[in-house]
Amino acid sequence: MLLVAAFLATAIAGPLIGVHQLDAASSAQTRLAQSRSDLDALLRVQLDEEASLRGYLSTHDPGFLSDNPSTPQFDLQAHDLEGRLRAAGLTDGVATVEDMGARHKTWKDTVEQPLLRRPNSRDAYTQQQTGKLITDQMSRDADDLRGALGAASDGVELTLRRRINATLAISAGFVTLFAIVALWYALGRASAVARLAEGQLLVDALQRTLRVGGQRLAATEMGSAYASATREALVGGDVLDAWRAAPDRGWFLIADASGKGIEAARHAAFTQYAIRALAADADDPAEVVARFNRLFLDTFEDPSVFVVLFLGTFDARTQTMRYASAGHGTAYVRRGSLIEWLPPTGSIIGIDRAGTYETETVPLALGDLVLLATDGLSEARSEDGEMLGEERVAAILRDAPPDPQTLCDLLVASADAYSGGVQDDLAIIALRIVREDENAETAFRTMGGTLLS
Repeated sequence: MLLVAAFLATAIAGPLIGVHQLDAASSAQTRLAQSRSDLDALLRVQLDEEASLRGYLSTHDPGFLSDNPSTPQFDLQAHDLEGRLRAAGLTDGVATVEDMGARHKTWKDTVEQPLLRRPNSRDAYTQQQTGKLITDQMSRDADDLRGALGAASDGVELTLRRRINATLAISAGFVTLFAIVALWYALGRASAVARLAEGQLLVDALQRTLRVGGQRLAATEMGSAYASATREALVGGDVLDAWRAAPDRGWFLIADASGKGIEAARHAAFTQYAIRALAADADDPAEVVARFNRLFLDTFEDPSVFVVLFLGTFDARTQTMRYASAGHGTAYVRRGSLIEWLPPTGSIIGIDRAGTYETETVPLALGDLVLLATDGLSEARSEDGEMLGEERVAAILRDAPPDPQTLCDLLVASADAYSGGVQDDLAIIALRIVREDENAETAFRTMGGTLLS
C-alpha cells in the first residue's frame, strides 16, 4: 500500500515539477530577452544623441537638437536594465551598465556640452573624434554584455534540460521499482507488462479517478455526469465521490476547485483524498469540513485558490441525510413535485481559517431525489450572456424522470444546448432513495455517469 501511494504521488508530482521548471525557465528567458531589448534601447539613446549632435554641427540647424533624447531618459533606461540584470543574477552585467553610464556622462560633459557652447572652436574636430571613441567603447561594452546574456540564456536551457532529465529519471526510478514489485505479485507477467507498457492508460485511469469514483451507497440509486471546460485535458477542478463508511451508511461529496485544467485538477485531487482521510474517523460533516478548511489553508498559500463543496452522509437505517455545505449553491431535494433547496452552512474553503460550519439534518423518504451540481450548470450562459440560473435548474428537476442517471444526462444536455458547449467545469450527482432489495435487483452503478471531453 505504501509503495502504491509512493507511485501515485510520483506520477502526480513528476509532471507538476516539470511544469514548474518550465515556468521558471520561461520567466528567466523572458527576463534575459527583455534585458537584451533594454540594452539595445540604451545604446540607441547614445547613438541618437551623437547623431543629433553631429547633424547640428554640420548644419547649425536647431531642429536636430529638438529630437535629442535627454540624459534622464538614458539614466531611466539604464536603471531598468540594471534591475533586470540583478534579477537574472548577472552582477558583472550591472557593472558593465554602470560603466556605460559613466562613459555617457563623460561624453556629455567633455564632448556634447563644449561643442554646443562653441561649435566652431578649433578643438571641435578633436572633440568629435573623442566622442566617437567613447561611443565605440560603449558599443563594445554592449557587445560584451550581449555575449553574457546569450551565455546566460544557453545556461538556462542547459539547466532546464538537466533538471527535467533528473526529474524524469527519479520518476522513472519509482515507476520501475513499482513495476518490479507489481510483476512479482501480479497474476501473470503478460498483464503486468501490458499495464506498464500502456503508461498513458495509467494516466487516463488517474484522471478518471479525479473526475468520478466511489461506491453506491446503501438504499440509493445514483447517477452522475462530468464535463471539463479544458478541451485539451480531460481533467478539471470538479470532484464527484461516494464511499461507504459502514454497510448502511456512507459519504458523498461534490466539490469545485478554483481555476481550470491541470492546476485545478491538482486542487481537486487534494480535496477528494483529504476529505476521505478526514472522514475516516468522523461522522459529523461539519467537523470534517472545518478540519479540511484549516488543512487547505495550511497547504496552499495562494489567496486566489479556494474550493466550494458539499459533503453529505446518508444513513439507510434512518433514511436520514446530514450535510455541511461550504458555499455550495446548487443543492436540492425533490419530494414528489416539491423542490427543497439545501442552503450552505458555512463559507467557501480557503477564505477564513476561523470559519465555522454547521451540520443540517434532512429526512428522506422512498422516491426522494437529491441533486447536487457545480456552478458550471447554473452559470451556463446563452449567446447573449444570460445564465441558465437556479430557477431553470429547479424547473428541469421538477419535471425530470425519476431515474438519477437520466436526470444527470438531461441536465448536461440542457446546459450544453443553452450555452452552445461547456464553458466551465461541470459535475452533477443525483441520489434517489430506494428499497435496498429493489436496489440490489438493479445493475450496480459506480458513478460512471456521462463524460464530455
